[in-house]
Amino acid sequence: MSQGAQSMAFLMFLSTIPIIGVTVYVFRNRGQPGASGLLLCLVGMIGWSLLLMLITWPTRILPVHLNITVRFFFQLLVTFGWPLFVLEYLRRDRIRIPRWIVPIALVIPVITLALSVTNPMHHLVVDAATPTNPTGISEFVLNPWYYVHIAFASVLAMLPIGLLVADFRGAHGVHRQQLVFLMAGWVIGFPGALHTHLFRHIDAIPTYVDLTPMAFLVTALLWGLALEQHQLFSLVPVSRRTAVETLTDPVLTVGQSEQVVDANQAAAAFFGADTELVGNSTDALCRTYPALRPLLVDGDDPAELTVAAGGDTRQFVPQRQPITRGNRSVGTLYVFRDVTELRERETDLELLNEVFARVFRHNFRNSLNLIEGHATRIGNADCADAHATSVEHIKETSQQLLAHSEKATVLRNLINEDQPSERTDLSTLARGHASRVAAETPATVRTEIDDDVTAEGHPLVTNAIEELLENAIEHHTGPEPPQIAVGVRSTPDESVVYVEDDGPGIDESELDALDRRTETALRHGSGVGLWLVDLIVRQSGGSFTITDAVDVAGTRATVRFPRPDQ
Repeated sequence: MSQGAQSMAFLMFLSTIPIIGVTVYVFRNRGQPGASGLLLCLVGMIGWSLLLMLITWPTRILPVHLNITVRFFFQLLVTFGWPLFVLEYLRRDRIRIPRWIVPIALVIPVITLALSVTNPMHHLVVDAATPTNPTGISEFVLNPWYYVHIAFASVLAMLPIGLLVADFRGAHGVHRQQLVFLMAGWVIGFPGALHTHLFRHIDAIPTYVDLTPMAFLVTALLWGLALEQHQLFSLVPVSRRTAVETLTDPVLTVGQSEQVVDANQAAAAFFGADTELVGNSTDALCRTYPALRPLLVDGDDPAELTVAAGGDTRQFVPQRQPITRGNRSVGTLYVFRDVTELRERETDLELLNEVFARVFRHNFRNSLNLIEGHATRIGNADCADAHATSVEHIKETSQQLLAHSEKATVLRNLINEDQPSERTDLSTLARGHASRVAAETPATVRTEIDDDVTAEGHPLVTNAIEELLENAIEHHTGPEPPQIAVGVRSTPDESVVYVEDDGPGIDESELDALDRRTETALRHGSGVGLWLVDLIVRQSGGSFTITDAVDVAGTRATVRFPRPDQ
């Protein structure tokens, strides 16, 4: 019998090793809902198994009453850990136990431990007839309080299984598989913990045989599979998490406690630019991003949100989806579909429609009326000089129509065609355009151009610079020749080109319309070139601003492009 008891004790010890591995994994994830309770269960199983090993070992190591006391302590860890684990798993949130419940729940456990450690004085737990060196707990002679302890632990062990069964009825998919593993572990572990007492009077079974540690091993392995294969601690199944993580739209998961419990990479990159994201409350998040309050706090369903974060402004179409465990709501999934580029595209198309439907129709009609008038004068005039003047007007107007048509074509192609960025030598471009303007027009062109300034942008960057110079010439008024300043410089982050003129400036309504990217407020035709510049610069990832001139009394148009190395 001694050899059999040694073998059984050694098997008990080996059974605890895999359980320790699962315990380490759970400890590393102890911040997740359910981890605390599961950790108590696993630590309790390990201690429980080791104490059974000590009582089974042929040589006495601890007095019986001390072995019982320590083993009861570990059993109580399992007793309280199991319901805590189940409740947090079903709620998907950490449970805060009210203080008044704690002393009530500890009444029986404290009495049990006190009676166990003092058992030699009263024998309320095990009888004095119990051997001082038993070969297993089957040789214990049990007294009333031992049964009280078993009953107390059994009730707390069985109540949570009812909650799991109720949740199982409405579960599906991965959640249903998680529940199967949890309940299978309980079905093996709970009877396994009681089998020694249930079969203690069967003479065919040696008293040292106790399969409780082996039952715990199977239970721990089943729960470990639920953790590893089915992401037991996660709100999102692993098969879907990959899709969510790679989604370019921000996704937030908010628990019942109104805290952000999960966020994909897109959400962390955007919303995490100005604040901590995971673990933050929705109220704190809304203080940083007020545009989110109607959705996250007020419970409204806005059709669209405009959110500024980290210097970037994006437009989102939000979607709200409850996360349920069976019939219980455990959180909310928020998907922010990024429609910024879509809205920009729509605005560009609306602009294109306005340009062709209103601006050019208006300009062409007026210009053609002018051509018709001059042609009529030519037909009716008696003076050659009058003919010559009218012909000159006809030529100028025709050239304007041709220029409008060319700009419209460029604008349409710019919107409808995606072209890869290319490196552009801004210094060479600006010098070339400035020299051409100085040679072909009466304008005085002053340059301040740094060498080797390059940019990464749209292939039509040269058109943007050319348009700024032509705009300065065309809109000049007054008897004196235009005064133009052209500058090119670089900063650590961007390459800058500016064009200044001494003209009358640009109407505030045009600047406002350009800033809001609507055409309605523009004076027909006068802002088409600016739209062209704006679109080229934006498609290059840069910015376009118009301010008062610095060196001359007029307007400064500035375009900024990202440097190739940024």
